[in-house]
Amino acid sequence: MDFDEEYDEDFDEDLDEDLNLDESEKLKIKSPNDTGKKIALYFISTIGPGEKKQKLVVYTGNIVGQIKETVGNLFALNPSDFHLSHGGITLDENNPLSEYNVKDGDDLLLIPASIAGKSP
Repeated sequence: MDFDEEYDEDFDEDLDEDLNLDESEKLKIKSPNDTGKKIALYFISTIGPGEKKQKLVVYTGNIVGQIKETVGNLFALNPSDFHLSHGGITLDENNPLSEYNVKDGDDLLLIPASIAGKSP
């Protein structure tokens, strides 16, 4: 059997189909705070073995705590185990990203909570 023939199956699944959600459920799927300027940031983690770097597009109006949750998922870390730092400043989880003069293409560091001087 030819490789193409072996995997030439029709799938009835429509990946673009609507999930049959009502309007309130659709709103929950959107980013909680799509305000501010859309920028790409690089998150660098030295937590665990080796340095890892991930790119993430965010809105500057997003709250730092919300961004930490997404970054935690990217690096398989609990958000309470690290803080985000930019330009030597530890970002407060309750503030919007726009308060920290973060620009498109900037690096943000993931700092272990114990090093940042704050307990989880």
